Amino acid sequence: MRLNAENLTTQEQLKEFDQWLTAKLDKIKDSDKFNSEITSLCNCISTLAPYLSMFSEPATCSINNLINAVKNASFEMISRTDFGNDENTICNFYYSFFNLLFLTSGATDNNLKNHFLIKLHEDDIAAQIPKRGAIKKQILFRLSDIPSTTKSDYISRTLASCYVGTQYPEAVKTEPFFDLEVYFRIFLEEYTKLILEDEEDLLQFWAICHSFVQLSNSPNGLNLGKYLLNSCTIFKVRGSVSASGGHVTETILREKLSKIGLRADIDFNTTDVKIGDDEVIEDGKRKKKTRAYDFVIPYQIDNWEPKPKLFIQSQFYAGDSGSVSHKVVDQTQSSRAFTLTKYPNAKFVEYLDGAGYYAALRGDLEHMLSFSSTESFFQVKSILIRLRREFQKIDFLTAIEIQHAILTSSPLSNEDLITSLQNDGYSSIEIERAIKSSLENGLVTVNDKNVFAIPSQHIQVARRILILDVACNHSSKLSTQDKSSQKYLITPGYGAHFGIKESELSSICCSICKALNITPTDFITDIEWLLDEGVLKRY
Repeated sequence: MRLNAENLTTQEQLKEFDQWLTAKLDKIKDSDKFNSEITSLCNCISTLAPYLSMFSEPATCSINNLINAVKNASFEMISRTDFGNDENTICNFYYSFFNLLFLTSGATDNNLKNHFLIKLHEDDIAAQIPKRGAIKKQILFRLSDIPSTTKSDYISRTLASCYVGTQYPEAVKTEPFFDLEVYFRIFLEEYTKLILEDEEDLLQFWAICHSFVQLSNSPNGLNLGKYLLNSCTIFKVRGSVSASGGHVTETILREKLSKIGLRADIDFNTTDVKIGDDEVIEDGKRKKKTRAYDFVIPYQIDNWEPKPKLFIQSQFYAGDSGSVSHKVVDQTQSSRAFTLTKYPNAKFVEYLDGAGYYAALRGDLEHMLSFSSTESFFQVKSILIRLRREFQKIDFLTAIEIQHAILTSSPLSNEDLITSLQNDGYSSIEIERAIKSSLENGLVTVNDKNVFAIPSQHIQVARRILILDVACNHSSKLSTQDKSSQKYLITPGYGAHFGIKESELSSICCSICKALNITPTDFITDIEWLLDEGVLKRY
């Protein structure tokens, strides 16, 4: 269905932005990173506790006792039937152990990555560690120089390999001969002492582990030890979770695009699209800037040019990421100018959301929307309207529009379908391409009488988005009285407080959808789904 055009001022767009704001997408405690980290930390303490008298006294946590505990726990974990599986198991355990040391001491992997060689030099230990060869059939260890930059994942993997090697004496060879167990103990002790620098760090380690064990064994049956570690872990993983948070919006968009029938790596890209290297002057120096976009749509459709493509950047700021955002705003104009030298018909669309744009970064948001080269913007909750409207403007016909043409006409022959889509403004060449693609991908079917239909598994989504389209196309600005009536549904894409009475929407949908009967149950269920998706709101 052709969506009505909109013509909003920047201030009207800002008001709509506020109404459809997604403040944040995930809590840190809901992230995979946090949950995997907290689970591994809890398991690590529980694994070590029996070898350290359940952390009963501070003296149990000497460096020597810690090393013995790690070694004894490793011994119990190994199957001795598969070297590779044992190596992975022990590596994960050591990585958890070092993470626990970082958590309790306040040190970070990143801060210490350049310090291990210095530590070895100070302790007069040669910076060579046993490394297993790449040939799987022959388990051969040779001494190898330790890299100048050494993080805990490298140490975990290398020590795990060494320890597991000691448990397969008949299958393992060293060249020249050396004792794997000696090297294992030396480097495990040195890296542990690098993180736990002094007695205070050891006491902190003991205090947290002791408290964890006591809380976990509390009589009320709750695993309270986990809650002790939660706050520390939140701060530990906050940076990496925030860094990956920007990709959540990209994932959401790809899921929505797939839902309306777009094909990954054909209609839309699944990784960033590099446009080229742009030479710029910064601080008086000539530098190369790689220009890339999160999305280019349509991506790789044959013979698409010279028709326009949409070049989309995704920017979600849940907080004040000022330095990042300001930099993006500063570079937007130069990046677009460079892109236009390669794609003269490029259209620039911004995918913006997050609480940061509501408050601290408000000026940046206004700049982005007011740029003359900004074709439009969309948010997480307005993808299905605002972005699809941009598709329609560049003559990019998607399967959902073909399905809507089928739903609103019955029966529909090939000629009828083409006429209907031409009336919606699509070119004959694009209609032919899109129908062929939709048939090949099973999103529509045609029988021997040349009549089109929608496969049963795709009808529900097509019907729900049709209801959304009808709601948007028949919405109007709501008065103060309308807003307080609780009878209206508001829609995105046309400014703030734009909506339609629910009873009116029901009547229009039933009359416009000729290919199937929308039952009252279907309509109520569809509205509930649209409300849950956040693409409609009840007023």
